[in-house]
Amino acid sequence: MERGDFNILHEPFSYLYYVKGEDATIGQQYVDPDHPTDYQGIREHILQAGAEKPVFFKDMCAHCHTQLAEDKNFLARLTNTFLIRDPAKTIASFYAMNPKVTADEIGLEQLAQIFQAVAAQNGEPPIVVDAEDLEDNPNETINAYCQRLGIPFIPEAMTWEATHKKEWDIWKDWHRDAAQSTGIVKNMEKFQETVDNNEHLRGYYEKLVPFYNEMYAHKLTPVAP
Repeated sequence: MERGDFNILHEPFSYLYYVKGEDATIGQQYVDPDHPTDYQGIREHILQAGAEKPVFFKDMCAHCHTQLAEDKNFLARLTNTFLIRDPAKTIASFYAMNPKVTADEIGLEQLAQIFQAVAAQNGEPPIVVDAEDLEDNPNETINAYCQRLGIPFIPEAMTWEATHKKEWDIWKDWHRDAAQSTGIVKNMEKFQETVDNNEHLRGYYEKLVPFYNEMYAHKLTPVAP
């Protein structure tokens, strides 16, 4: 968001899943009444934002994976990036925030499906960024990412003032740490329930780790600026 050369949208498709859909295990209390909630409306919202300048948007694949995987025209207009994280950490983190979370909401299987669809459409694997690289070597990882996108790496954009962004309102309970941050740092959070001591979560891990490994094999290699 600090770069200034992109319009930034935060999880626009979350409205499709958590506001319009019926499968979510949690609801959202902080909803923008003017935000579209159907797939076509959100798609158009993104494209309209792109008419002003390039758009960067992050989303969770569980929100719209079926529609997105089938929307080849839309996928072709995107430079798709797949941000992955060790599922042991993802699962524990999700569970701490929402003990009713399902494997589908964690979303690695759906992420792999979209990864496969994009790879098939483009004839090569899309960009994959591993969260561990991003935490351990933020400048090097973002520099490598910028090189792949063909945009300049801006060191000044790697730090920011701690603040809550209005567009985070729908997820304000989940973004407290982000709102207090001033840069990318190693996540040292520990969780009481993990894949090592909770059989239910272990089942999620065993189901999802093959999808993580598939994408991890294509991850971006950090490059010093």
